[in-house]
Amino acid sequence: MLRHFISTLIQTRGIKHTVNIKWVRPPYVPSYKPEKSGDLEGLPPVPETTLGRYHALSDEIKDASESVKKIFSVAYLGKKEHHILFKQELVNRVKRHKYDETTAETKIASITGSIRCLQEMMEKFPRNVKMKQVVQELIDKRKKLLKFLRQYDYKKFEWLLEQLNIEYKSHPETYHKLSRKESLRKLTEMYCEDIRNKKLAEYKNLLESQQGPFLKQKLENLKFIRSEQMDLKLPITVSEQVIKTVEKQLEEWVIKDKIKEDAKKKRKNIILDLD
Repeated sequence: MLRHFISTLIQTRGIKHTVNIKWVRPPYVPSYKPEKSGDLEGLPPVPETTLGRYHALSDEIKDASESVKKIFSVAYLGKKEHHILFKQELVNRVKRHKYDETTAETKIASITGSIRCLQEMMEKFPRNVKMKQVVQELIDKRKKLLKFLRQYDYKKFEWLLEQLNIEYKSHPETYHKLSRKESLRKLTEMYCEDIRNKKLAEYKNLLESQQGPFLKQKLENLKFIRSEQMDLKLPITVSEQVIKTVEKQLEEWVIKDKIKEDAKKKRKNIILDLD
């Protein structure tokens, strides 16, 4: 038994596979990317005329000139002020009242603002290991809070995801390591399934094309049998209802066949126009 197995292994070792199935390892996506974290929305563009968070509360700034307002705008105060306003805007979407800062919704909104701000920074400085670690910790913390909210108040959980534009991606229950052998096996199964479906579709089209002549011959035979039975005064086994049913089936096939032929002509015309 072992010799037979070794002989077959040696014979097939040098044979080149004719099936063209190539596996390419999927690209690595860092954990801080929106594709992994589930953030469907990024930072908005920096507004040039919006005042800073605390400068907007001042009464003097309202009567100040345009040049003074421009100096105290977000465009001049820097990215930090822009990030603060963005986080506040996310919190305002979900907070229950004016002084709400401790509920799960406001915490998740604040963490989401920090995550998106750090994601923008990571795009510019992808080698910053410390920043990458902070982003991952915030993402894990947000997942923990979302899991808590999902368990105790599912309606609010769905509403929060919609307001903050987040896609919830929980931690996987089991870790599955990606391997080339398993992926090639799945690709081979998909390739065989495509071939099977293609052959079945071709065979179905062949049977449908032969259905018309078969129905015509069947209709002629039924009419001939009925007429002979009536001439010879024998018990009639073919009723008019059976003949009408076959005629209806034949009419339906003619309509379908005409539609298929028109579709083929249109495809040919499109190909000729492209050429």
